[in-house]
Amino acid sequence: MKTFIAGLLLLVVVAFPTLGQKQGDVIINEIGNNGTKRALYMGGDYVELLILKPGGVKLAGWYLTDITSVSSEGKDNEGAIKFSDKDSSVFLQTLPQGTYVVICLGSKDQPYGATVLPEDISLTDGNNTIVVYAYGSPKHIEPQAGTMLFTGKDNVTLLSSWKKTAAVDIVRWEGASSWLGCTPTELPIAALDNGMICYFAPKGKTLSDFQNHVDPALWKTSSNVGDATPGRKNPGVDDAEIQAPSK
Repeated sequence: MKTFIAGLLLLVVVAFPTLGQKQGDVIINEIGNNGTKRALYMGGDYVELLILKPGGVKLAGWYLTDITSVSSEGKDNEGAIKFSDKDSSVFLQTLPQGTYVVICLGSKDQPYGATVLPEDISLTDGNNTIVVYAYGSPKHIEPQAGTMLFTGKDNVTLLSSWKKTAAVDIVRWEGASSWLGCTPTELPIAALDNGMICYFAPKGKTLSDFQNHVDPALWKTSSNVGDATPGRKNPGVDDAEIQAPSK
C-alpha cells in the first residue's frame, strides 16, 4: 500500500508540475485579431490577461506564445514573448487580483480597440491596468523566437515557464497546440477569424464564475471596434467582486 501511495504521489507531481500556479489564477480575458479583413475590426492585435488569484501574481519569467509547442520554431507570424524578470520589470511586482494586463502586439502609434494605448506600468495610479508592448517595452517584455501575429486559425497560450506542461491558460480557435497543464478554451474559427474581437463574459460575478471560463458559449465575438475594451472590464460584465480585494 505504501508503495502504491508513493507511486501515486509521484504520478501527480509528474503530471501536474505547475501546481504553484494553476488554471484560474490568471486568465486570457480578451483577444483582438486585426488580421487582413480590413472591412472588419480595425484595431491592432492584442491579448488581455486578468489576474484572478487572491493575493495576486508575479508574472516575471512567464511566457505568452502562439507557437504550437515547446519544440516548434518561431516565424514571422508565430512567436513568443517573455515577461521580463530583470530588475526594472513591472512583472517582478505582485499584480493584485483584478488587474488587467494588456499586451499589444503591434506598434505604439496604432489603436488597440478604438484608441491608442500608452504604456502603463504603474500599480498606484488607480486604474487597475498594465499596458505593455510585445516589441516596444524592452524593460518589461523580452521577445523570444519569431513574432506573435494572429491570422486565421491560431492559438494563444500563457505559460508559467517554457515547459510543455506549464500552460496556465490556452485559447484556441481551430489552431493546433500541444501545450499541457490546463484545459484549453476551444473556440470556433468564426469567433476569432481575421478581423474579430473575442472576449470572456461570465454569467455571474463571483471569483469562481471568472475562473470557470473554458466554455465557448461564455465568449462573445464582435467585429465592432467599440466592443473592444483592452484594459477595462468586458461589455456586460460585472467585475466588482474581484476588484474589491485590491482596493
